Amino acid sequence: MRIGLQTWGTDGDFYPFLALAIGLKQAGHEVSLAYTSINGKDYSTLKATEGIRLIKANGNGKFPSNANPYAITAKPGSFREYSKLLKLFFDPFTDEMYAASKQLCMENELVIGHAVCHTLLTACQKFNCPRISLVLTPLVIRSKYVSPIGIQLGAFINSFLWNIGGMVATKSWFQQAKSIRISEGLPPVKSLQKELFTSELLTIVAASESFLSRPKDWAENIRMTGFLNLPSTHSHWKIPTELREFLDAGEPPVYMTFGSCMQFDVEASTQLLVDAARCSGKRAIIQSDWSKLIKPNDSNIYCIESAPHSEIFPLCSLILHHGGAGTTQAALLAGKPCIVVAHGFDQVYWGDQLKKSGVSGKTLIRRHLKSETIVQEIFRLIKSDAGKKSALIGTKMRMENGVVNAVKAIESSIAEAGI
Repeated sequence: MRIGLQTWGTDGDFYPFLALAIGLKQAGHEVSLAYTSINGKDYSTLKATEGIRLIKANGNGKFPSNANPYAITAKPGSFREYSKLLKLFFDPFTDEMYAASKQLCMENELVIGHAVCHTLLTACQKFNCPRISLVLTPLVIRSKYVSPIGIQLGAFINSFLWNIGGMVATKSWFQQAKSIRISEGLPPVKSLQKELFTSELLTIVAASESFLSRPKDWAENIRMTGFLNLPSTHSHWKIPTELREFLDAGEPPVYMTFGSCMQFDVEASTQLLVDAARCSGKRAIIQSDWSKLIKPNDSNIYCIESAPHSEIFPLCSLILHHGGAGTTQAALLAGKPCIVVAHGFDQVYWGDQLKKSGVSGKTLIRRHLKSETIVQEIFRLIKSDAGKKSALIGTKMRMENGVVNAVKAIESSIAEAGI
């Protein structure tokens, strides 16, 4: 079958789609993947994309290359923050995204879209192409058992908040995409929740039930498959001699990384981590762009620019990170407790879920964060039983294969629908 996929966002939005595209290709399908990177990235040079047709819909640089989505002045993870994100980083790409959406729907028998790909929904309805929704953050899907604002207020009030939030979002988000629907003679979307974020055919939630409980009121067509991982390419990776010597010289270190968030404020973010490591007195591995910085002269700090998380995390005592879905998963797979310093958006959600699972403390917010607060969390976590809980979750998650589960769910759904 010819299957097209479309995603939008950062690395954390692209790589799960690529993992699924690879899984579909290996299952014998012909696969195309359209992407829009709000960082302006070009993924065509990745070896993993071989055999997959890539469509780049990056909007021809309609905003400055140094634009920082994490500098939005709004509470991290809030409705207002998402609203500003979509206005600044989605709307400028709408025309190019719709062109890619039309191409996918005209050339494929089935399409799979990121939950916010409004243009793909429009193209599917225009060209009568079946669509599956792929959700990377479970909070996108409503449940009376889950509060959309993170504070549990009971099923009745939760449902009320979902209704109000849904109406406001449907009215205010994706203004340019709405204009395209009008020009195509299509009626307005009445509910983003029912029509865009989910699909009656199948909605895939790329999260693990070993870590998150599936809400009891989700429909049967909503399937939690597990995280979507790229095939491992690190089986031959060897620890550099200097890193091995550092690891052997003392207790397992704290691994510190803000992932792709680091690039937007590399000097201040790196200094924050260096200060926290020094004040804690703990050995630490700090990941940053050290080619642009002066490395600290400290025998307890090892500076690294990159390392496969699957290989390095198991050798550390705990992981301090930004709360991205990929890094969260890598830490859980390694069975390590976490300290989350959220910069914005879904990172707050993942940090809160780690706390609920007992593998992390309070989610910290990057803006105005002091090193002393990080140090307090390090010692609080060390004294807790987070290590035992994270090890148990990691054991369960290592037995899962989210990509295989997702491919099976897709093939089962299209067979039942007679597509």
